[in-house]
Amino acid sequence: MSLNTSLFLLINASHIPGVIPLYVARAIAEIPIWFIPLILGLLWGKKENRQLVLSCLLCAGLALLINITIGHIWPMPRPFVEGIGLTLVPHAASASFPSDHAVLTWSVGFTMLMTPRYRKVGILLSVAGVAVAWARVYIGVHFPVDMLGALVVAAVSAWIITRLQIIQRLTNVRN
Repeated sequence: MSLNTSLFLLINASHIPGVIPLYVARAIAEIPIWFIPLILGLLWGKKENRQLVLSCLLCAGLALLINITIGHIWPMPRPFVEGIGLTLVPHAASASFPSDHAVLTWSVGFTMLMTPRYRKVGILLSVAGVAVAWARVYIGVHFPVDMLGALVVAAVSAWIITRLQIIQRLTNVRN
């Protein structure tokens, strides 16, 4: 048995949990990505935050594009497709690696981490990304390696976008 499968079986629900733990796990697996548009929308209200918001959107877009590319080149099956573990929620049998939910949460979080003024929000979103990663493995729709891949893709995307200062250069050209 691979380390990935062993870790999956360690984290995945070993039995069908009660209603409340199931709702909590599902909420952790799904809700954080809905806070991202809310956070970015609130930040957009102040003109001085717009470059950060655009950087976060560009980073998330780049990370998701990388995910899609990896999924087409190297489609890894989800645990339930391989008949491993317990799946607590229905999910399409799409490519599993890397996780879109985790990459979205982490890409925005990491972009904010690299902005001193919003480092606390970045920390909050990065921790939320860890919770999302745990929950998506717990409910049986991802392997741990899918989360590791999402972490790497998000970190690389955030580094590219913030270090190349693409948004700042584009806005300086317009001025």
